[in-house]
Amino acid sequence: MKPLPILLALIWGTLWAVYLQYTQYGHYLAVRRTWVTVVIGVGVDLLIALLILPLDCWLNICTIIATSSLGIIIRSLYNERQDENAIEEINHHAC
Repeated sequence: MKPLPILLALIWGTLWAVYLQYTQYGHYLAVRRTWVTVVIGVGVDLLIALLILPLDCWLNICTIIATSSLGIIIRSLYNERQDENAIEEINHHAC
């Protein structure tokens, strides 16, 4: 294994964790939009993996990950919309 991708992964993971932990928007993402943090994290990991994988293998892996992620992303978007509808309904009745 080449050391550069491992070092990049360590730096990336540490910076991403610090951002999510210590910034207001990062905290919001971690708490309310967890799926977005996972998509970003895995996306950057895949870019790092491009440094060591042949393009055809990398594209196959990306396709598998993207396809398997669709269900959870759709579920999350649906649930977020349901939450927004519930808040709108509460606000409507409060007026």
